[in-house]
Amino acid sequence: MKVICNRGALLEALNITGTVVASRTPKPILQCLKLTAADDKLTIAATDLEVAIRYIDAQVQIEQAGETLVPADKLRDIVRESVDDTLSIEISGDNANIRGQDSHFKIFTQKAADFPPVPDFDGEADVEVMGGLLKQLIGQTLFAAARESTRYAFNGVLFVAKGKKLTLVSTDGRRLAQAKGDLVSDKLSKDGAKAIVPTKALALLDKLITDAEENVAIKFRENQIIFHTASATLTSNLVEGQFPPFEDVIPKDTDKKMTAATADFLSAIRRAALLTTEESKGVRLQFNKKGLVLTSRSPESGEATVNFPCKFEGADMEIGFNPNFVTDALRIVDSDEISLELTAPNRLGLLKGGPNFLYVIMPVNLQ
Repeated sequence: MKVICNRGALLEALNITGTVVASRTPKPILQCLKLTAADDKLTIAATDLEVAIRYIDAQVQIEQAGETLVPADKLRDIVRESVDDTLSIEISGDNANIRGQDSHFKIFTQKAADFPPVPDFDGEADVEVMGGLLKQLIGQTLFAAARESTRYAFNGVLFVAKGKKLTLVSTDGRRLAQAKGDLVSDKLSKDGAKAIVPTKALALLDKLITDAEENVAIKFRENQIIFHTASATLTSNLVEGQFPPFEDVIPKDTDKKMTAATADFLSAIRRAALLTTEESKGVRLQFNKKGLVLTSRSPESGEATVNFPCKFEGADMEIGFNPNFVTDALRIVDSDEISLELTAPNRLGLLKGGPNFLYVIMPVNLQ
């Protein structure tokens, strides 16, 4: 095997595939990348046995086809520190020789046949969705998924494909985000498909989507989900367990409603939160016919008051929220105006941004 690579394109490919490589594992082979040179392209494969990726680098010149396994970190470090525009990679026996104009690195390789299988995307997709839309849906839900939870199903984002619609839902037990969009194509049965996708896989998928106009193909399997873009195929095992019945969590009996400009409300929340601390992480929202008064108080820092004019319908009310949870949602809303629907100080709040995004947030008790 011998291939001449554009260094910049190769480094990008290694940075992406390197996120899948296991950092700590009893199986050293999982710390390698499989390089396959054939058909005028270099395919780089990686897996940690939970997530797997096949990434295509087309900015190469194949002088001799072949395949090998190389240590991911060593290859990435060499390519990153190189100052050459192009690098050659040549396999000789059990060594990979990486050459630039003034440098030569020889690193040990392993047998490609020993590497675990990394699936490719064969046949038709179950559904297809515009890349820009899928990237938006991921951004509007991934932030609210649990990072560490005893309830394993929270450590992922629920995908629901049904009736030409794709819905993504995430929760960490204190808040819930839901985003919807239209599918480009749908070959599923009328019952559709559901899958809980790990946050690691979705964070990587978000990086893989570089063309908003390109369709992303998706296949649902019993224990896996497969995504395919022009440059990569990403396969992920699904999160085990049952996702909570999120429809039951969304408030349906709200009788109070605030409407405001997204950017203005974000600014007001951020200013009111300036004097909060980890111990007093809460902002009080006092609604009346004139608008909203936001206050926070901390024994260590002092007090903050922000008067915010807005439209409010319903009886006067006072409620407390963690300001970080509110600003997290306001930053990813793609509409200029939001609404906040409420029922009582001890009941969930419902924030809506446009027709396809909603966010449920648990109140905090402020003394």
